[in-house]
Amino acid sequence: MMLIVARVPEHPVTKYFRPRVLRYFARGFAWVVMIGAVPVSAQLPASGTLSDRDWPLFRAEVARVEKLLSSTPDKATMTYEMARTWAFAKQWPEAMDWLRKLDLSSGIDPSRDSVFADLRGTREFQAIADAARAATPPVSHSRAAFQVPEGDLVPENLAYDPRERRFYFGSMRKGMVLRCSRAGVCDTFADGLGVVLGLKVFGGGLWVLDNKDRESALVHYDLASRQSIRRYPVTGAHNFNDLAIARSGEIYLTDTRAGVVWNLKPGATELIRIPGKFDRANGIAISPDGRLLYVSAFPEGLLTVDLKTNTVQTIPRPDSLCLATIDGLYFHKGSLIAIQNAFLSPRVVRLHLTPDLHGIDRFEVPERRNPLFDGVTTGVIVGNEFFYMANIQDEKKTGYIPITILKLPL
Repeated sequence: MMLIVARVPEHPVTKYFRPRVLRYFARGFAWVVMIGAVPVSAQLPASGTLSDRDWPLFRAEVARVEKLLSSTPDKATMTYEMARTWAFAKQWPEAMDWLRKLDLSSGIDPSRDSVFADLRGTREFQAIADAARAATPPVSHSRAAFQVPEGDLVPENLAYDPRERRFYFGSMRKGMVLRCSRAGVCDTFADGLGVVLGLKVFGGGLWVLDNKDRESALVHYDLASRQSIRRYPVTGAHNFNDLAIARSGEIYLTDTRAGVVWNLKPGATELIRIPGKFDRANGIAISPDGRLLYVSAFPEGLLTVDLKTNTVQTIPRPDSLCLATIDGLYFHKGSLIAIQNAFLSPRVVRLHLTPDLHGIDRFEVPERRNPLFDGVTTGVIVGNEFFYMANIQDEKKTGYIPITILKLPL
């Protein structure tokens, strides 16, 4: 999603994992718009030729994905990952064979993925793209709350201050935090930052994730004075992405690039890593009792962390539920509210948890393929409503329009 910092390791063969900080894979919106206008042809393009050096690496990658496919609870995601692996090597018949195996009701939409650009306009691929859209028709229960006039802000995250009834938006492009009323009247709260990702209000403070070259930091601001109280930096190759704050004030944040979850205890002066591996960690939420963390990761989809025992587990879920590419993640009344994007049909999904909060019992999709969506990433729960950004427009360079904030009743 970002324009500046790469966030995932590169593919060992074709170096294809090049999504930006908060996206798992490039969304390819321009291609989605164009696909209907491209003449459809019968033939797949000719497959590529791998060098003697690349063939062993490619076969090793196929074997790795096959092993994951045999054990993953999310068959749709890993089936799609196998299709992408063949596509990156430009082995088109095999890529198509794997795409045909997809359960398209899972929400995966290959037409959103630029790795399949060479297949655009072929009848075989067009048939799958059409079937994916037919299997995931638009669903909408949201309505517009207000707009942010500064369309080129490119905000990744937002927070809400219930005392002053104001929203805060962090800009990835302008190194600033914008503060807005519910009427859309905005002013600058803080500037001089790098790439601003996660934001949370807690008590009288605003906690901001600030990413600069060779340093990522958790920054604490005083809401009243707008002054920075303290920075908690980590140097090196990191991307601080999103954060969750327990009622005790303890903070947990995801580091996408390092595959780490960091912790800041009340009164501590440094961040510490919690045990566990969290590949491409992104969205994060915490249970009301402060015992369980929920962390989106790849390929597991969603991990639970028991903070008492330091046990990390893949969350049990219905077979039909695809949990890939979760960006925003929030706990609300025994359920998780998640925003999914990238190669899924953009949607908001509600995950109803089991009574012990360790598994997903059932799910529903209250919002999907809203025509306003142009970069839907994160939101914030205010009472019994979910406010989220419909169009951060992170793929644009010109032609910005005001950012629409939608609200969804919960």
